[in-house]
Amino acid sequence: MLEQETIILNAETIPRVEIDFMNNTHFEELEIVNKLGENIAAYQATDDEVAQISQDLQDWLGHTIPHFERENELMQKTGFPAYGVHSEEHEIALKRLKAVIQTWEDSHNIEQLTDYVLKQWPAWFNAHVSSMDMMTAKFAKMNGYTD
Repeated sequence: MLEQETIILNAETIPRVEIDFMNNTHFEELEIVNKLGENIAAYQATDDEVAQISQDLQDWLGHTIPHFERENELMQKTGFPAYGVHSEEHEIALKRLKAVIQTWEDSHNIEQLTDYVLKQWPAWFNAHVSSMDMMTAKFAKMNGYTD
């Protein structure tokens, strides 16, 4: 199996969509994940570090749930034709995040967490914003949505 490269995401590297609240939510999420990534990089398995990473993961989950809910509401309000596909991606991503958090809480396996946070999730997030979110925002704007 090919090793994935670490993907660095920040406000300059992710695409902008046509709706400000979506961009702002994406930037907030990146801040949360980048903080988590910094804590992972500094990890020495102390109790304080375990607790901090657990808190970072809960912060991420606490941000992701309303993030996806707000986008789902936008798609429903504007009649976005690919609502089912986009909302299903949200559901799958949320289940995956919850599973990653549970695995961390059960085992404190930093390698698995590192792989998800620094490789798998950034690749998914960049692709999701570039496709699903881009099209959702474009459709909503074309159909009268204003921030």
